[in-house]
Amino acid sequence: MDGRRPHVERAREGKQTFAALRRVGQEAPQEVRRPALRALTAGLLYGPTRIEGVREFAARTGALVA
Repeated sequence: MDGRRPHVERAREGKQTFAALRRVGQEAPQEVRRPALRALTAGLLYGPTRIEGVREFAARTGALVA
């Protein structure tokens, strides 16, 4: 065992991914509505780690189907 905690790494990666998605949304809002980015957003939303703000972002970008 190398001492890493997989759930901590997943959480960090998820937060980094969400930060990148928000930057894309600021720079090119139309891009976050593309199917691949909506799928990425949905993966963060329904994944094992809760990330603050993802649900609202998903709703705004069409990744959350009401």
